[in-house]
Amino acid sequence: MATNKNEQVTTTPAPPPESGLKFFREILGQDWVVSHLKTAWLSGRLSHAYLFLGPGGVGKATTARALAAALNCAQPEAGGDACGTCPSCRRLAAGTHPDFLVISPPESKAQIGIGQIRELRRLTEYPPLGGGWRVVLIKPAEALTAVSDAAANALLKTLEEPPERHLLVLTARGEADLLPTIVSRCHKLAFAPLPSALIIRELEKRRSLPGTQAALVAALSGGSLGRALALDPEELLRQRDQVLSDLERITRGSTGLVLEWAQRLTKNRTDLNNFLLLAQLWYRDLLLAHFQAPAGLLAHQDLLPALEQARASDAPAAWFANFAALGEAQRHLQANLNPELTLDILGLRLQRQGNSHDYR
Repeated sequence: MATNKNEQVTTTPAPPPESGLKFFREILGQDWVVSHLKTAWLSGRLSHAYLFLGPGGVGKATTARALAAALNCAQPEAGGDACGTCPSCRRLAAGTHPDFLVISPPESKAQIGIGQIRELRRLTEYPPLGGGWRVVLIKPAEALTAVSDAAANALLKTLEEPPERHLLVLTARGEADLLPTIVSRCHKLAFAPLPSALIIRELEKRRSLPGTQAALVAALSGGSLGRALALDPEELLRQRDQVLSDLERITRGSTGLVLEWAQRLTKNRTDLNNFLLLAQLWYRDLLLAHFQAPAGLLAHQDLLPALEQARASDAPAAWFANFAALGEAQRHLQANLNPELTLDILGLRLQRQGNSHDYR
């Protein structure tokens, strides 16, 4: 289930920014993008600027680093990947390569400064220091216009008259927050959300998570491995259990209890977003179980007996209605409607269905 960038479950502190040497072979789930870039490079048809579009944590910055490594490698492999051992690769691994630049907002700032872009323009007046390609990663590109358009407008000159052996890579979630003049001057490549099976495999390998926890984390990652790795699985299970308890109390409790629940949840927007996401995921699994979907598709692998038992209740219409009510509440909150009133209505709609959720 995809998540809006403002509707993510609680995460642990984010991992440090990507750095060091990256290879094309390390990029997961983006075979078409990797193939396109390698073919363009080996055939001499690279664009001067790329716009990598897609959710966070799906490999956009990693791909930019892999491209920089391949372009500057002294002895690239036959398939177009960097060797990992030449002086250029060693400098990238150490984070000291003079021709790979990352432009991001200064710490605690939302905007890439116009001074940063002016310094980039000054550098592009000179050839790459290593004799290869100067690759500039601008991430996130939305930061060019976060406060004003000054930095974006300053970058247009470089995009309109690209210097030789310079390549710009901009990363963004989508085009909506970018200037159309920036978008039109870049070759766009779309990065797809990663398959759940791939994310589960990586969680089991990198975090040593049991498959039941990995499935739940993957279902809430929105196809982003980076987001999945940042989620705290123990906290996620605690939140899930709290959501199921709340659903049980709402459907069995009084109207006063529903209004009290709405008031409590309104005080913490993170808890509110988590409730909506986790409740939707629960109803999704109930519906899949009812219609006898393969067990491997279910997010709540630790509650399979409960989901199997739920099939006997024959309540898919109520589950559909509750899922729709949660989605409608989500949209109303995104539109900045009154949160407590939105939750009051949601709670009463859930209560009206009158279905037990105590399947655990």
